[in-house]
Amino acid sequence: MTDNTVQAQVFPLYAVPMLQCQIADASRLNVELSSLFLRLESYGDKHRDPIQRDTQYGIFESHFFLHQRQELAIKELFGFLRASLLTFIQGMNQYTDAEMANFELDMHSWFHITRKGGFQSLHNHPNASWSAIYCVDPGDGATPESGAVRFHDPRTGCDMYRDPAVERLQSPYRIGPWQLNHKPGQMIAFPSYLLHEVFPYTGERPRIVVALNAWCRRKNMPAP
Repeated sequence: MTDNTVQAQVFPLYAVPMLQCQIADASRLNVELSSLFLRLESYGDKHRDPIQRDTQYGIFESHFFLHQRQELAIKELFGFLRASLLTFIQGMNQYTDAEMANFELDMHSWFHITRKGGFQSLHNHPNASWSAIYCVDPGDGATPESGAVRFHDPRTGCDMYRDPAVERLQSPYRIGPWQLNHKPGQMIAFPSYLLHEVFPYTGERPRIVVALNAWCRRKNMPAP
């Protein structure tokens, strides 16, 4: 008797890895961070990054060395961010503990304070492998679009034809943009090449987030 069973396998090619994690009880930390960032903003341009970016409107962007500050709240936050990101990198690459011990994680980091009407248009983060956003305060916008982050599908042309055969593809094969609404204490990490934008913020309370770009280098290169 002939076995006519079809042997088939589906491969998750070109999936985009994205990490989401949460500080269990972030309220105290976020109060301390909010107070610090609003105070630094009040000094005017002293703590503002000097580069004016044409993708931004209504956003205070700090200098890019936030992780080097010595406040306890900053050290606590970046302890969490570093540990989460390193665990993610190790898992995604299947590195051993010994391999990870030979890596140095470098970064730029900064905070954003967005006032009513502020937004950031489409952009990505060159010269880094991973980027992350931590939400200190999502603000009080009344609609789901207020201050939301929209990530765009990096597969050029994947939506050139839409019909019922592809309209409901499930993750990791879904087609089209993905929208994130921040929650206090939430960190999300994503590949730095991924294009994204921040929709106009409509709330009255400042929207406050911390962002970073990270890259790894080997402490000791292997012998040839």
